[in-house]
Amino acid sequence: MVVPQLADVEEDVDTDVEAHNDNDELYESDDELLFDEYDSFDNPISHEERKKNRWYADFFGTLDSLTVNQINEPTRQWHCPACQNGPGAIDWYCSLQSLVAHAKTKGSKRVKIHRDLAEILEEELRIKGAAVNPAGKSYGQWKGLNEVVKDKEIVWPPMVIIRNTQLEQDENEKWVGMGNPELLDYFGSYEAVKARHSYGPKGHMGMSVLIFDPSAVGYTEAERLSKHFENEGIDRAAWDHHPILFYPGGKRKLYGYMATKEDMDIFNKHSQGKSKLRFELVSYQEKVVDQLEQMNEENQQLHLYKTKEVKHQMYAKAIEERIDWTSERLRKREVEDRIKERIQQHCEQLEEALDYQEQLIKELMLSRNAKEGEFEKLQQEDRMRVERSYSAVDPQREEKLEEIKEFGEEREKLKNMYMKKKIELEKWFDAELTQLMDKYTHKN
Repeated sequence: MVVPQLADVEEDVDTDVEAHNDNDELYESDDELLFDEYDSFDNPISHEERKKNRWYADFFGTLDSLTVNQINEPTRQWHCPACQNGPGAIDWYCSLQSLVAHAKTKGSKRVKIHRDLAEILEEELRIKGAAVNPAGKSYGQWKGLNEVVKDKEIVWPPMVIIRNTQLEQDENEKWVGMGNPELLDYFGSYEAVKARHSYGPKGHMGMSVLIFDPSAVGYTEAERLSKHFENEGIDRAAWDHHPILFYPGGKRKLYGYMATKEDMDIFNKHSQGKSKLRFELVSYQEKVVDQLEQMNEENQQLHLYKTKEVKHQMYAKAIEERIDWTSERLRKREVEDRIKERIQQHCEQLEEALDYQEQLIKELMLSRNAKEGEFEKLQQEDRMRVERSYSAVDPQREEKLEEIKEFGEEREKLKNMYMKKKIELEKWFDAELTQLMDKYTHKN
């Protein structure tokens, strides 16, 4: 089993997150690399420590060597340190204020790094006494694409006026027209939430309205539908100047455009009380632009949170694998310890048995030696008796002496056989014991 290295997890996470990018974007999706250096444990750090981060160290080193007047020289230009090694690395910024604006509004790559740079740079300029204009303002003689959108009043909730929705007159000579479900279904791809129609003394006035969700997204959908009418040449301008009511073949041509207060007053002209369609005039900047900017920031934060969640999940997985690996090692060690304990017990029992057998053998040998000594004493006495009792030429004397000699020879043979078998048994025991020790040594 491969042991997981927890120290490599965060690098592996960044690699996984970047894996789907093209090679030319390798350095463009590494927001988290900045914060691996000092944000891993959410410890607060000082402004000066943040300046020493490897992304900004050279930049702020240069900045610290300049006076305020030198920093504000109109001829001095700056590269963005957060764009280094990326497509934006070659871009020049004519002032630090424009660089702050870039860092605050960068919205596609390295968002977190740019936001961090903006915070540090604003604080540094504040400390040095250099003013920082808000992002989107004009700097000197120049204006960029970040200029704030001019505010205006818009109808709220967002609505799109649909014209020429009359169909025909009934038997009472009153006009009938398109119904609510039909109108919603007709423009179903634009996510309108309601449909209403204007009625007057003669019935359906041919003026309808699609109402969208009161949110920046709803306004965007309404604006998209209005733009569709404009691209087709059937917008407000076409309706106000000689509209063509029918297509060839007799089908009515619908016109559409974003609703204004004047349109809503016309729509409600013949309505009374609760039948009037309620609306209000609100700030476009507040209801749409600010909401979209907030949504963009939230989406960026969500992306960063998702990236961190991936990192946390992979870190948790690495920890889990490490725990599994450690648990497996501990389990194996417990098994090995139990085996060693059993071997030790077995060896102790074997040693006790051998000691007992050795003691028994010693006792047997002592008993045998005593018997042998006693028998030899008797043999010696018998030899002496024979030599005294029989004459030198007596045949019985020779026979008795021969018997004593044969006994001695047989006893020597028996001892030799005993020693030979004892040696063979010792060799067998030594070989078997060696094999047993090798077996359990291999297991350990």
